[in-house]
Amino acid sequence: MSHARQQIREALAARVTGLTTCGTRVFQSRMVPQETLPLLLVTTNDEEINPGTIGDIYERVLSVSVIGLAKATANLDDTLDTIAAEVEVAMSAEYWAELVAINVGFDEMLEKPAGRIELVYRVTYRTASSVPGTIL
Repeated sequence: MSHARQQIREALAARVTGLTTCGTRVFQSRMVPQETLPLLLVTTNDEEINPGTIGDIYERVLSVSVIGLAKATANLDDTLDTIAAEVEVAMSAEYWAELVAINVGFDEMLEKPAGRIELVYRVTYRTASSVPGTIL
C-alpha cells in the first residue's frame, strides 16, 4: 500500500507532465537527474498532522514542491517564468492544491550552471490514523 503522500505526488506529477517547456522530463525525486534541461522535479516535503476531533481522523497539511530547472543562459529568467506560468495553469485544475510561494535562484548541485524556480503548494487532506494510504 502506498502512502497518501506518494499518491498525491504521483497525481501532481501527472498533471505537469507534457507541458510545453519541460515535456515529459518530470521526475518524482529529490535527486536531480543529469538529463537535458529544462526539467521538473515534483517532491513532497514537510507535513503537519493535526489529530481530528472525530475519532481517529487526521487532518494533514502537506507541502509539495514543483521545481523547474533550466540552463543558465541570457534568457534564464524568461525560461523560468515560462515554466512557472505553465505549471500554474496546469495546477489550477487541482482545486485541492493551493499555491503558497514561488522561490527563484540557482541550483548548484548540477555540473552545469542551472536556474531554479520552485512553486510551493499546500495540500490539505484527511486520513484515518490507522490507514495512511487512504485519502478520506
